[in-house]
This record gives sequence, C-alpha cells and structure tokens, in this order.
Amino acid sequence: MSPHRWIWCLSALCLEMNLACNMNKKILLPLALLAVGIGGFAALKATRPKPVAAAPQEQVWRVETVSVEPAARSPVLTLNARVESPAFTRAAAPGVGRVSRVLVLEGQAVRRGQLLLELDPRDFEPRVAQARAQVQELKAALESERLRHAADLDQLDQERRLLEFATADVARFERLRQENFYSQAAVDQSRQTLARQQISLRNRELALQDHEARMAQLRARLAQAEANLQQAELALTRSRLYAPFDGIVAERLVAEGDQVNTGQTLLSLYPTAGLELRAKIPAPYEAEVQAELARGHNLEASADVGGEQVRLRLVRLSGAADTRGVDALFRVQAASVQLRLGSLVTLRVLRPAVEGAIALPYSALHGGRYVYRVEAGRLRAIPVQVLGEQAGERPMLLVKSDALKRGDQVMVTQLPNAVTGLRVAVVKP
Repeated sequence: MSPHRWIWCLSALCLEMNLACNMNKKILLPLALLAVGIGGFAALKATRPKPVAAAPQEQVWRVETVSVEPAARSPVLTLNARVESPAFTRAAAPGVGRVSRVLVLEGQAVRRGQLLLELDPRDFEPRVAQARAQVQELKAALESERLRHAADLDQLDQERRLLEFATADVARFERLRQENFYSQAAVDQSRQTLARQQISLRNRELALQDHEARMAQLRARLAQAEANLQQAELALTRSRLYAPFDGIVAERLVAEGDQVNTGQTLLSLYPTAGLELRAKIPAPYEAEVQAELARGHNLEASADVGGEQVRLRLVRLSGAADTRGVDALFRVQAASVQLRLGSLVTLRVLRPAVEGAIALPYSALHGGRYVYRVEAGRLRAIPVQVLGEQAGERPMLLVKSDALKRGDQVMVTQLPNAVTGLRVAVVKP
C-alpha cells in the first residue's frame, strides 16, 4: 500500500471518529490513538531504503608451514625395557652352620674382595680335621701294605725252601719206613708237615698276587678321603663370603645368629658392569632387527635414568619369540650406578637410516597418513608413509613420500577441517 493511500485512510478514520465523538468519546479515543500508531509504523516501514546485497567472500585460514628437506635419517623405536644381569649371583651356605657376622645391607655398593658375610668357623673346622685324619690314616695303610709286600717277597723264597725240605723229608721217611727204621706214624707226621708248608706257600703267593688289588683299594679310599678333605677345606673357606666383583647387594636374607642349612641362599648381588636391558621388539620390526644383526650391525640405543643418559648396544635376541615379537638384550656400554636390577626403563632404539626421510612436526600429520602441501594458496592432501620418530631435544615425526620434493611447503598447523582445495594464507611462526 502506498503512503498516500495510508494518509487517505487515516483522514477517513479521523473523520469518522470526529463524527462518532459525540456518540461515545470515552470508547473511541483510545481506538483512534492505536490506529494512528499502527498507521505511522506501516508508513515508515514502507518508505525505508532497501539494503544493497553484499557479494559472498571465501574464508582464508591462516597457517604455518615448513620446507621439505629429504635426507638419510634414522627413525627411533621406543620400547619399555627391564634391567637384568647375566652375572646375578646368589651366595649359598656351604654347609650347616650359624651366621657369625653380616657386614652389608641391601642396596649397598661393594668392592671386589670385600668381606660380606661370615659363618661361624667352629661349624666347619672339625670336619676339616676329621677329613685330614682320614687321609693320614689311609696314607699309613698304604705304607704298611708296601712293607708287607716287601716282607712277602722276601719270605717267598724261604717258603719254597721249606717246601723242598718237607718234600725231601717225606721221601726219606718213606724209604726208611720200608727198611723198618721209622714207624708209619713218623711218615704220616712228615706228610702233614709237607701239606702245611704247601698251604703256607700258597697263602704267601696269594698275598703277593692280591697286593695290587689291595693297593688300588687303598689308593681309591685315599682319593676319596682327600676329596672329602678338599670339600671340607673349601666349605671352611666359603664360610667367609667375599664379593667376587664390584657390584650392588640385591637382597640380604639372613641376620647374625641365624642357623642355615647347606645350599640356603644367604644374600644375592650383581655387578654394576655388564648390565643388560631386556625389551620386546614388536613383530613388525623383528625381521629388520634380525637382518641388522646378521650383517654384524649392532643397533645403538639410549635411555634417560635419573638424569643420566645411558648408552646401550643390542648384543643378541632371545632364543624364543611369541606373537607379540621377540625379546632383545641390550648391553650397557658403561657402568651406571643409576640402574637397578628389575627397574623399568624407556629405551630409544636407533633404527637403520632411511634415504629420503622427511622430518616434520607431529602437528603436520592429519588422519594418521596425510600431510597437506600448500600450492598457490590452497591445500593439497599428500599420502605419506610414517617411519617413526626422530631423536632429538624436540622429537620430530619421520615420513616418506615420493610426491614431496625438496623445498615443498607443508602445513604444520593442525586444522580439523583441512581438505584439498581449502584456501589458506601462510604466516611466519
């Protein structure tokens, strides 16, 4: 409706109101004011100027980029490892006895040759004396057998002469008996003497023949007695326990006055040098690690322990594997007092270098397998192969893609809505 039309309507309305004013002024006056207000609002709305439509503009996202620099870089494999020692030692009691002194505590560092523990020597010295006496007894028995053998050799000739004499006596008595010079009783007596001499000679010969057997038996018993003596002396020596290396006392299991049995563990310790870290190599990397070892390349690794960086080297793989992978043993290159047996350590293994690897901040990766290259102010998605992490003060992600060339600008700003073709503006970090 035009403004003139609205004015004409208002005039007519006012006229009618004036005509009806005399009829009922109290009712019509409010209605007249309301009608005037509505008419004025409609007139203003109808005469307002029309706005000019604005042309739509594309949004521009501000992003940061880095330049692509392909090079030979080594990815880092992060593993959880446990500290072990192939020289872990459990000191056991050499015999039944009582603990006299314990000179170390659990976790204490010890030096090679340091006295750690002592058992009461009175529990071991009598055994040494008993074994030594048995050795001396058997040595005397051997000497006695040698003297007896010498006497048997000397008496053998005498026994043979006596046998000859007895044989001659029998022959003479039998001849004289035939001539009636001796009785038959005298002949029988000579024959008995001959028989006894034959038995005596035979016993002497058997004693000589059995000499070597008796000597062998005595030598065997002497060897056994000497072994018992060495064992008793060794037990006495081991009743004083000394540290076999520079190391750490892992566990102390007895106290002074305890009664211990043979083979009972007294304490355990391990050397500070030669510690190893056992870590599980995931199955996807198992073939790579085995190939490096086969080529004679021992992978390097490092770990931060108590603010100290510990250097390690892969020395071997375990003999058994499972579906998760295979255990790898890393040898600590230098002794470290920060490492403790059984500790869990985060290990960073330096894998073989990969040619054409690109180091990027983690924020450059989108969707786990894409980065975005900036081309003429717009994004372009580039699929990449994730190689792992690059070691350094600031960890970087290593990727590889044949589509990325040296000097390409890759977006490092994490945009949830990043898609190919999105318009961006590069800003300096």
